Amino acid sequence: MKNLLLLTISLITITCVAQKQTDPNDIFDEAVALVKNEQWEEAEEKFTTLINLYPDNAELYFKRGYVREMDLKYEVCILDFTRAISLKPGMDLARTNRGFAYRKLGRYEEAIKDFTAEMVINPNPYSYEHRSQVYFLLKDYDNAIADANTAIELKPDGALNYKTRALIYKAKDLKEEACADRDKALSLNILDKYPQYENDLTELNNYCKD
Repeated sequence: MKNLLLLTISLITITCVAQKQTDPNDIFDEAVALVKNEQWEEAEEKFTTLINLYPDNAELYFKRGYVREMDLKYEVCILDFTRAISLKPGMDLARTNRGFAYRKLGRYEEAIKDFTAEMVINPNPYSYEHRSQVYFLLKDYDNAIADANTAIELKPDGALNYKTRALIYKAKDLKEEACADRDKALSLNILDKYPQYENDLTELNNYCKD
């Protein structure tokens, strides 16, 4: 009888531990912590587990799409953002994130279409800044500057907006304007927030010192 009781207690303990390990809230918390630590592959696995449990949850597809995008998996992140949009058409920034992936893949017209659609449902400086970059890549500098100006109007303390506009001014050889925007971006500590743009700032610094 004593052995049977111990066996029952052991089974209950194992079951509780197993349930705790597979609790969706715990998995989500682990995924969020992994994202914070930029452990993209591990976070992707957690969100995939949650998506298998909740296949119609738009937020989970968005979050996995973001993780995949940060891990430079642009093709598959597009699938996640597309699924999120189909489940929740008005989702904020889903089209902007998908547009970013399209831009990275050189699919510029699709990127512009997504950024433009985002502005209809969710006007925001990020979509304007991203679309500005696409116009810049297409050498459509007038539209690029117009979008950069709007991004700055919506977010005047956005360092990235000034960096982007500075590069456009440089392309148009408007040195005074380019260097003023470079200075503004630096005053807003752009490299602390976006160290990945060091090469852009180096390019602008070289241009402005001549």
